[in-house]
Order: sequence, then C-alpha cells, then structure tokens
Amino acid sequence: MASSRLALGVLLLLVVATSGAAAFRTGNTTAIHIGNTKACIAGYGGLEDLGMSYKLCIPSWVAFTPNGTLFGEAALNHAAVSPGTAVSGFKRVLGSKYQHSLLFSSLLRLSRWMFEDVVKAEMELVPYKLVGTQAGRCAIQIETEEGGAEVFSAHTVAGILISKLKRMAEAHLGRKIRSALLTVPWHWRDYQRHLLATAARLEGGFSAARYVDEHVAVAAALGHHEKARQGKVILVFHMGGRTTHATMFKFRDGTTRLIEGRHDAQLGGDDFTCRLVDHFVQLIREKHHRDLRQDDGALRELRAACERAKKALTYWDTTLVKVESLLDGADFFEPLTRAEFEELNRDLLARATSMVDLLASWRWWLPPGRWDNIDEIILVGGSVRIPKIIEFFRDYFHGREPIVEEEAAIRGAALLSRPESAMFTYDNCDCHGNPLQASENIIE
Repeated sequence: MASSRLALGVLLLLVVATSGAAAFRTGNTTAIHIGNTKACIAGYGGLEDLGMSYKLCIPSWVAFTPNGTLFGEAALNHAAVSPGTAVSGFKRVLGSKYQHSLLFSSLLRLSRWMFEDVVKAEMELVPYKLVGTQAGRCAIQIETEEGGAEVFSAHTVAGILISKLKRMAEAHLGRKIRSALLTVPWHWRDYQRHLLATAARLEGGFSAARYVDEHVAVAAALGHHEKARQGKVILVFHMGGRTTHATMFKFRDGTTRLIEGRHDAQLGGDDFTCRLVDHFVQLIREKHHRDLRQDDGALRELRAACERAKKALTYWDTTLVKVESLLDGADFFEPLTRAEFEELNRDLLARATSMVDLLASWRWWLPPGRWDNIDEIILVGGSVRIPKIIEFFRDYFHGREPIVEEEAAIRGAALLSRPESAMFTYDNCDCHGNPLQASENIIE
C-alpha cells in the first residue's frame, strides 16, 4: 500500500513480476523508463561490454490511425491534425480511479461527478476523453476516423508504447530481448506497478518484467548501490514534464530505506510552459485584439515558441518569443526575461521547492546535523535546470552544489538490469520483503 512506503524503515529496491514459466535472466534484459513526455529503453549488448551500449528515446506519444499505430514524433505530429486520436501523459492516470454519477440524495435525485484530483486535472489538459470503466478505473477514449470511439486503459497504451521500444532495441541489437526492468514512481501502489508489468508482458511482448523505484535507479546511476558507498543519505528531487517527486532514502545491506517522500502529480515543466502561453495569449489579445484560443494551429505554434523560450532562459537572461506569420501574416516577437519568467511562475516554483520543506519535517529521524549534511543531492528531469530551482537548493543547503542528472533513471535502471557488471546481485536484495523466487506467478 502507498502508506506503507512512507513508514519508517520501509525496505524497497526491486519488485519482481514474472510468469512462473519465465525466469528473469539478466543477460538478456533491457531497462525501460516511461515518462510523461519521453520514453526510453537502454541496456548492454552483452556481458563483454563495460558500458551502456544503447539508449533509445522517443516522445511519449501514441496515435491510432486507420493505417496503423504511430509512435513518438510521428504520433506527436499526427496530434496536430487529429488531436482526438493521439495520446500522451497517460502515465499520470494509469490505474487511477474514476467514479461517476454518485447519488448523494435520492430524494432530490442529485448526482455529483467525483474524480481523483489527477484525473480531473488531466481532463482539462488533454484533447481526448477520459472515461470510467465498469471497474471504476480511468480509461482513455480515442476518436476513430469513422466518427466512432475506442476505449483503451492507460496501461494498455503504455504497453503498446513499450512494444515499440522493444522493437527499436531489438532492431538495434539484431537479436531478441526477453526481459524488462521498468522504472516506476515511488508513490505508485502495488496494483499500478503490477498493471505496468502486466502491460510489458502482454502488450509489450516481454517474457518477464521487474520494476524498480525511480529514485533507486537514479542513485544506482551514481554508484550508490555498491556496497562501498552504502549508508549515505540521499535526496532525489525529480521534476519532469508533468509530475514532481522528492524522496529521501539510504542504501543499507542491499536494500533501500525510504525515510520520507513527497509528490505532486499536477506539477511539472509543462505547467511553466502553459503559464507563458497564458501570458502571451493575454498580451496578444490586448495589443492586437486577437484571441488565439480560437485558433488551435496558432496556439500550438505559440506553445512551441514558449517551450523554446523556457529552455533558452536556462542559459540566458533574456530571450525572444517569436512565431512567424502568427498575426494575419505578420510575425509575432516579444522579449522575455528570466526575471519575468520567474515572476509569472512564482507560485509554481514555490510549490516545487516546498516539497523539500516537507521532507525537512522528518529531519529528527537523522542524527544531529545530518539534514544539513545530506551526502548527496540529486536533481533529475528536464525541468530541474531552471536556474531558480538550482539556486533554491544551493541556498537551502548552504552553498552546496546539487548534482544535475536529467536521465539518471534510465541509466541506473540499465545498470541494475545487468548486475554482473554493477557489483550488485538480485539475490542479495530484499524484493519488497519477499524472496525472489516467492514472487512468481504475479502475472497470470
């Protein structure tokens, strides 16, 4: 259960999800990280390789067309012309509840729509519909070219994307890949983890699948799973495209001890971009008397320009938001400073950094002085390069420089997928409190 992961002394490292007939062989294993904006597969070509031999990434987009399924950039481009047939961000609603038409008053025949917060927030962001299944779970409704609709569970869409990653890696290696090690958010419930592992096997085509918490994979990428470096307290702050997580933990005796964790399923880099879009839509309305909300194509171009500007402000104090032929054939260009960006997103930046304050409430668990001397501060995800985020961690920890590792989760998972070269063995881990062999037959 989710609450059990927050309990002091929880031991987490790897949880196995395999069929009873399929052993998990590390020599033929790949690592997979499905993010809300990017999906990656990585691993080693063979036992003689000393380094990671492949890492392949595509945007986390899947589009369904009469001519077949599109993935990555092709699906993203298809979304521009047929938004109701393309899906992204499905990881946020994987396994989420969706309850509808709950009758609170039979006398007044009143009903109220009740959603998990993440589902409600996602409904406001995506062009496709989110619907409920008979089991009360959230599902994705896709438009068909014939004007009908088709419903997919979020984990099915994830499995379809995993199958594409598997084919890409096999084409690169020239051989089949049998097993997968999947990264999962630390706060996912057991059934969400099992859903993704099931999808990797049934839709993805793997014979066996395991999963590892993302923060554990991040720490493994920096070698903290090795016995010589165990016992250190590690803080991982992960801000991706749509979600943000903060975890504090340590390795001990082949397992991880989760001290405390926080997550915000409705905060990520996309929210900063949306704030810029809102700002410039309002500015264009005031200066040019045009409402871009009525023009989907123009709005997409403005969003792309805002995304580029956000990234540019990582390195420069000032940039230019420019879109060609945006205003009735005339180019739109407007300067944007880093200070303006930070002011527009002040509340979002505060939400992100407040997670560290919440973790600090558990500092009593550590020996005196250890909070201020956490052994490693690791920032993960594309959005952690926002200068204000890095500045916050420097100030909070008295000038210490955090380690910025955008793709550490997939690198660490690739390392753990080949324990022979990582000085780590699955036999020595506490697999969610169960011996490895006792976790067979989880997937039927």
